[in-house]
Amino acid sequence: MKDENKLIYDLIFSDNEQFIIDISEYIDNIYQYDDFIKKIKTILKKSKVKIINSNTTINSKTVIWEIKVKK
Repeated sequence: MKDENKLIYDLIFSDNEQFIIDISEYIDNIYQYDDFIKKIKTILKKSKVKIINSNTTINSKTVIWEIKVKK
């Protein structure tokens, strides 16, 4: 399982603006992906990072979240 705090740090402070996140690497139950996304969105909003584009791809094994941010 990957460190969620590192992901948040990268989303806020990285020079990258586009991210492809495999949510199954951060949570045990992929069916709770919506809670994970809401949590990250709230943190980004508090950090004044705007999500310009968001796309979620769901299959039986994983959930991929593609986002583009503006800092």
